[in-house]
Amino acid sequence: MTSTYEIRSIRRADLTLLHSWRTRPHVRRWWGEPGVEPDIEKFDDPGIALWIASHAGYPFAFLQDYEIHAWPDHHFHYLPSGSRGIDMYIGEAHMLGAGHGTALLRQHVDYLFRQGAPAVGIDPHPDNIVAIRCFEKAGFAIARERVETDWGPAALMDRRNMALMAPGKRS
Repeated sequence: MTSTYEIRSIRRADLTLLHSWRTRPHVRRWWGEPGVEPDIEKFDDPGIALWIASHAGYPFAFLQDYEIHAWPDHHFHYLPSGSRGIDMYIGEAHMLGAGHGTALLRQHVDYLFRQGAPAVGIDPHPDNIVAIRCFEKAGFAIARERVETDWGPAALMDRRNMALMAPGKRS
């Protein structure tokens, strides 16, 4: 899939749409009930960037990226300073299974790399084989197959910014 997605910052007016997505069975299965991690609390956290992705003008997915080292003892502490963590879900069920997740994730991580992030970590539930395969197709590799985190069990996956690791690249 070679589509380009519009990715914009979330506005407070989007909270109704996010809540709608969070109540859908395919999202709740891996993200839990909507009230577990209320999105409104994230608006005031400067370490978290919240996004809505659209395809052909149609909003269909949520992303958030965050400064890993802003949390003490975060499970991605092994990644270099400046690395970002990312979480995402496709809210519209009819958009699943068509390659949108892989292409959207690749596009957003490429953006984070252009902003200077040396690496990005993502932590799907270890039983979510579909997400793990999607993230592998987007260039992520499994670093640890199963760990216990503050948010539950996770497979730790990361993707490194190879442009920053190129021979002759100055720091």
